Amino acid sequence: MRNLFLIGMAAVGMMCASCSSDENVEMANNKNAIEFKTFVNNSTRATDLTEGSLMKFKLWGRMEKEDGTNKGGKPFDGTDFNRTGSSWNYTGTVYWEKDYKYSFQALAPHDAYTFNAPDNYGEWGSLTFDNKTGDTDLIYAAKKADIYRGGECPAAVNLNFNHILSRVRFQFKNGMDDGSVVTVSNVKITNAYSKGTATLGENLANVVWTPSEPTVLEFGDMTGKVDNVTGISDHKYMIPAAATDYNITFEVTRVHHGVTDRYNHSAKISGLVLEKNKSYQLAAILDATNIDPENPDLCKIEFTVKVNKFEDFTDNDLTVPGK
Repeated sequence: MRNLFLIGMAAVGMMCASCSSDENVEMANNKNAIEFKTFVNNSTRATDLTEGSLMKFKLWGRMEKEDGTNKGGKPFDGTDFNRTGSSWNYTGTVYWEKDYKYSFQALAPHDAYTFNAPDNYGEWGSLTFDNKTGDTDLIYAAKKADIYRGGECPAAVNLNFNHILSRVRFQFKNGMDDGSVVTVSNVKITNAYSKGTATLGENLANVVWTPSEPTVLEFGDMTGKVDNVTGISDHKYMIPAAATDYNITFEVTRVHHGVTDRYNHSAKISGLVLEKNKSYQLAAILDATNIDPENPDLCKIEFTVKVNKFEDFTDNDLTVPGK
């Protein structure tokens, strides 16, 4: 297929939200109870988990003595945290213990994954995740706490959640110069990764994905007609992966000069690297060089004009009747 349209790609890092929206876990008057503050790096779409939409997460905590003895303490082990208003709560109370060190990690949504929890302090475990239709965001936080020396109670533990999937959407632009109205529908990546295993770590950079089982991921129809403003798909969440050639299919409807044509397209974006916590917009322009995959490089209809001369005048007798 010649002159297949070019899909461009832009990656946009997630911006940090303001710390003014931090929320404290409310513990009922227990001065030495372990408290947490939540913070989610900013997102903007309805399906993204944000500080405003996060209502529940699970937390694991591991502890051991400063000298490495008393290993394997589990003050939190998949403990549910629930938000009511601006307050976070968990069942029971866990206290800071003198001369112990702690590591914590949290995941949300609370039931979207299978977690292989660590046994000891400073270990982070792994998870398996099946995102099925690509509609579930997944966020993760990890933190080591300073050793508690007794005396004044420690401040709340900051849980800084990051998005550990990649966010992907499509944008199409109408490059036709003949007044065509173009719409795009049924957009799919036919070999997307929505399943994978992640080895977790203390920092986002230490989270390593191993994707598996490529599948069809449906992005659906573009919102509105394709022009320089609209023509954007809903986004999906994909498993981060090293450079991959992704296969894409979609349908184009073109209304022009009182008729409607439909074209089935297939394309490839080569060597796309999907990273954690980043957004990718896959953009293409539909124009006369690619809108019809069976007839690339549409030929402009042109005319030459010639006006034949009138023949010479000839005399023809005209009889004028008398009285």
